[in-house]
Amino acid sequence: MFDRESIRLTAGKILRSDDLDENEKAHAATHLREHAAAGNPHIVRCAWCKNSKMLFRDEDDDAFHRHGRGWKCTKCDEPAASQEVKF
Repeated sequence: MFDRESIRLTAGKILRSDDLDENEKAHAATHLREHAAAGNPHIVRCAWCKNSKMLFRDEDDDAFHRHGRGWKCTKCDEPAASQEVKF
């Protein structure tokens, strides 16, 4: 079974799809869909300092902490925008 870090790495590769040929991208997306129980990661980005990180809905990080329905940037204490990564 995929763990969260491998899902994060695979999603990052797909988002930087210039690194992958079409077959690799389709294969990686298939694996992510098959392990959907882990949930989709979110790209979290601070509009102020441009810091970004890929996190799962229930994760905090040194750079971002959960706040209500989203995250706040730890450095700036500003709300961070997030986008769910779907395949």
